[in-house]
Amino acid sequence: MKQKVYNLIVLDASGSMYSIREEAIAGVVETIQTIRAAQKKNEGQEHFLTLVVFNTCEIATVYDRMPIRKVPDFKEKDYQPDAATPLYDAMGQAITHLHRHVCEDDNVLVTIITDGYENDSKEWSHSKIFSLVDKLKESNWLFTYIGANQDALKVARSFGIEHSLNFDADENGTKAMFLRETHSRACFYNKLASGMGFCEAKTEDYFAEEDDETE
Repeated sequence: MKQKVYNLIVLDASGSMYSIREEAIAGVVETIQTIRAAQKKNEGQEHFLTLVVFNTCEIATVYDRMPIRKVPDFKEKDYQPDAATPLYDAMGQAITHLHRHVCEDDNVLVTIITDGYENDSKEWSHSKIFSLVDKLKESNWLFTYIGANQDALKVARSFGIEHSLNFDADENGTKAMFLRETHSRACFYNKLASGMGFCEAKTEDYFAEEDDETE
């Protein structure tokens, strides 16, 4: 039986992200390619992708548990940054939706990417997000938080998330962030393929600089 890995990416699409829109789109495309390459390399893994982009106008699911081999490239029409940042609502809705559709033994990697703080949620609160993350961390769920214009480590810890990364919300900073994230993602998949258990792998520093071969 293949090892199922569900990849959930929750990407900020508020107005402030517009200045790095092209870099964000390219970064998501690179992430998709990284997941595809991992499945091809690690034949015992079966990858699925859920991508949620969010702002005040809409919390939109671009791909929903789609087998990675069927995922089309992320395009400009899929990403139109505007308005404010309902971060809690986006996280709460995306995580609970996926949780309803995965099995207990499935592996889930959640990546949150935002260039600012929560400022517009209506349904979810900080305490509810913390409780949700805290509960799911007990099983095969790994959460990472990537933030700009904030102390990402502090914000991540307030959610109960151990793995975090800061980035500069400009062209070079965004490119560097996605390069770091995709390298870390590939290294994590390699650990799973080597026989390391998910719970063991997720305790290691996800964003650690490593020299492992990822191609």
